[in-house]
Amino acid sequence: MSKKKNISVPETEYKSRYADYRNQPKDEQKPENAKGTFLRFVSLIKPHRISMAIVVICAMMSTLCNVVAPEFMGNVISIIQKQIEGRLTGGTIDFTATFDQLTILAGLYLAASLFTFLQEFVSAGVSQRLVCGLRSQLNSKLSRLPLSYFDKQTKGQVISKIINDIENVSSSLQGSILTVMTSLIQVVGSFVMMLTTGNIPMTFAAVCLVPVSAYVSYKVSKVSKVWFRRYWDTMGDLNGHIEEMYAGHTIVRMFGHEDESVREFRGITERLGKNSFMANMISGILNPVLTLIKNINYVFICLLGGFFFIGIHNGTIPNTAFSGIGDIQKFLSYSSSFSSPIINVSRIINNIQSSLASAERVFSMLDELDEAPDNCENEPSEETKGLVEFRDVSFRYVEDVPLIDGLSLTAKPGSITAIVGPTGAGKTTIVNLLMRFYDINSGHIYLDGTDIYTMSRNALRSNFGMVLQDTWLFKGTVRDNIKYGKDDATEEEIIEAAKTAQIYDYIMTLPEGFDTLLTEDATNISQGQRQLLTIARAIIVDPKVLILDEATSSVDTKTEQKIQTAMNSLMEGRTSFVIAHRLSTIKNADNILVMKKGTIVEQGTHKELLEADGFYALLYNSQYTDGIPPED
Repeated sequence: MSKKKNISVPETEYKSRYADYRNQPKDEQKPENAKGTFLRFVSLIKPHRISMAIVVICAMMSTLCNVVAPEFMGNVISIIQKQIEGRLTGGTIDFTATFDQLTILAGLYLAASLFTFLQEFVSAGVSQRLVCGLRSQLNSKLSRLPLSYFDKQTKGQVISKIINDIENVSSSLQGSILTVMTSLIQVVGSFVMMLTTGNIPMTFAAVCLVPVSAYVSYKVSKVSKVWFRRYWDTMGDLNGHIEEMYAGHTIVRMFGHEDESVREFRGITERLGKNSFMANMISGILNPVLTLIKNINYVFICLLGGFFFIGIHNGTIPNTAFSGIGDIQKFLSYSSSFSSPIINVSRIINNIQSSLASAERVFSMLDELDEAPDNCENEPSEETKGLVEFRDVSFRYVEDVPLIDGLSLTAKPGSITAIVGPTGAGKTTIVNLLMRFYDINSGHIYLDGTDIYTMSRNALRSNFGMVLQDTWLFKGTVRDNIKYGKDDATEEEIIEAAKTAQIYDYIMTLPEGFDTLLTEDATNISQGQRQLLTIARAIIVDPKVLILDEATSSVDTKTEQKIQTAMNSLMEGRTSFVIAHRLSTIKNADNILVMKKGTIVEQGTHKELLEADGFYALLYNSQYTDGIPPED
């Protein structure tokens, strides 16, 4: 394999760009452009344009039927008026023409209902497909985001975006946008029909409603959007609090913090209630205000229509607009059809603003920078030996706060390298850098002489096995949890891994053996058994490099001995990195790195470091109450 001395230019540029981004204030990373958010939201519909075309056509046909219907309703009134006038002069009343008009009117309303049903049916399918696609994008995005993103976000916020915000966006797509689209078509259709009456002054009077309503809606929605954004942010805080308290409910009870937890919960819910109240109250103002404007406008149109009707019959106004009460009724129906959609839009304006706030939160996650792209110039050999080298590596989580500076170390194939030091010294950070969970700021890390930044992450990580202090097991069978790292593992491999991990005998005592179902977080087995299962999971992968991060720090002494035996079998023949607080467990390490504030201050064997009587000796001796370590 070729030995790479420098990280590629795109990689370096990415790191610089990502470092700048990572340190931006939180508010600057979130979009606040409602117009841009809406346009981006609409762009998601493009893949479903055929279905949306059907929806638009159905909406147009339904609206057309509803808009044309007043024409026939006016004809019915005009026919009845003429029949009554004729009856007064000795004529007879014939309901045939009236019945014909009513038949057409019923047909129009029936057709409008059918088109509305088809429109709702197709739009529901589009809504669900789009939301499923959006949720899949979020899920895929989560797998590409760097760990630093999750350092800034609570679990509740992430869960809230994937569940609550997506559902809110879904309801908006199926309801609000559809209503807006239908309303626009109805407004245009009604406007055209009003023009066909030939009465321009009354048409102008009806249209005056639009700019007034638009101005009021804009002013109110601009304020309500802020409160809706606060509402959904607080909803994320609430989800995070519930998730945290539920996961640690035993600890909460043990330390008697139930009241404090309840107070915090009430505080969050009070903020949530306040934000919800303010958002809905402000947006709710639109409905009564616009209804008042509409009614005033409608009364004015009625008075204007009466003025024209009286003027026509008195001969003071040319008969170019109305010839009877039926024509006035037509125009009033058109003006009502013109103004009603505007009121409908005002009624759902709170949903629209709420959905835009949710869409902003979803898009903000999708817009987060992915991990640095993989560079696949080299891939690890199938004959990987496990030689690991750090050369002058520097890293910092926060730009102005150095953590690791100029770190260099070498772990020979098959050796055991222990890393010790006080909390915050950078022990786990070394593991994170080696696995490329975080990217270094400068320096080089090599696996068998190949720069790990010239490998894909999956290829690199396939050579590692990890056993952490915090065991993670999913809801499923014992067998599925063991073979998690190797889907094609045979039954023999699973059994052998369990035996090597000292867990086989325990599994055989379970009701269903390897088919026993573990509950969420595997709470139906002990912490020690969970740790042994994670060791079995690492064994079955057969890694070349092994990482043990304080794997025995949360179990009793007897269980620790059992786990230690399993780990000794696991470490045999593998390059191992062991992070431990109990220094008595790493006395047999080939090399012990003593870290302090991100720097290796001492290294050597256990015996050499004790004889040096330095920082390691201080740490080792401090673990015993009498200050005297046990005999080696």
